[in-house]
Amino acid sequence: MRSLSLALALGFAVASSVSLAGEPASAIALSIDNDLFAPTRTDRDYTAGVAITYSSNSEALNNSLVSRAVGAIDQGLVGSFGRLPDQPENTSVEFGAYGFTPEEITEQGIDRSDRPYSSLVYLSTSRSYQSAGGTSGWTTSLTVGALGLDLFEHSQNAIHKATGSDKPEGWDHQISEGGEPTVRYSAAYHQYLDGSEPGSKFKVTYFGSVGYLTEFGAALVFRGGLISSPDNRFNPELMAYGERAPSVSAVGGRENYFWGGLSVKARAYNAFLQGQFRDSDHELSANDLNVLLAEVWAGYTHTLWDNMELSYVLRVQSSEIKNGTGDRTLAWGGLVLSKRFGSH
Repeated sequence: MRSLSLALALGFAVASSVSLAGEPASAIALSIDNDLFAPTRTDRDYTAGVAITYSSNSEALNNSLVSRAVGAIDQGLVGSFGRLPDQPENTSVEFGAYGFTPEEITEQGIDRSDRPYSSLVYLSTSRSYQSAGGTSGWTTSLTVGALGLDLFEHSQNAIHKATGSDKPEGWDHQISEGGEPTVRYSAAYHQYLDGSEPGSKFKVTYFGSVGYLTEFGAALVFRGGLISSPDNRFNPELMAYGERAPSVSAVGGRENYFWGGLSVKARAYNAFLQGQFRDSDHELSANDLNVLLAEVWAGYTHTLWDNMELSYVLRVQSSEIKNGTGDRTLAWGGLVLSKRFGSH
């Protein structure tokens, strides 16, 4: 827990110094997810996540070595479906960790009918593009990380000890125990609907990814109220569990709006359940998993003061596992505290 907190604090400090150094527009966001934030208050499945995100429309970040590398991938892959602008409108960098547990966390043994323990520590770079007419856009992300590290386990144990909760006893059986590199590339095409008004916005998104989550799907997204952030930086449909980089906006003024949406996806591979190249004590096969998944979410965003913004979201997803103890609906809540800097 201490190492993760220190990393987040350092990331926040670095992002703050960069922002105050004269970036055109930038934002820092701290995100915390937990299944206890949902009305069901469970302690299982996607159980928790934390991330810090730095987002900016500055040339320095858009033209950084990592961003240009992702841009080359974008042009090679996404460019074949439609012409992308040479430069993105916004780039985000995110560091975070999240994890999954079965239902009976006090058991040291393996319940073969439930999900395995699994976790990810990651660094993600996201780029957003918008068409000349502003009626459509693209969002891409490249995430690199490691499965099976002890960082999330130690953090969860520290939190459970501090709150008097049960200690999870099965982390020695997690997917890729000891660590294994992993990667995911995702791309999404957004259509901003003609009926959108300043205080009522709709869009349809078609998305796909390859890597530790391999899937494709479509989503309908809505928000209504006092809105100032741009459409191409509001992407709750692209949150992959704890990963939020495509949804942090560096541009905008005061906001006060409700939002929601739904998505349907076909998932071909999930490393958090099936493992990767290394053998793990507990893995599920493709035959154990549902291919078609549905997800719904509802949230609220409010500007507190001085470009400081707070958001809450509740997400519910259909069961990932066909049968047994693991056949259940997933639910979790998330909080995002963000601060904008520079011109808007």
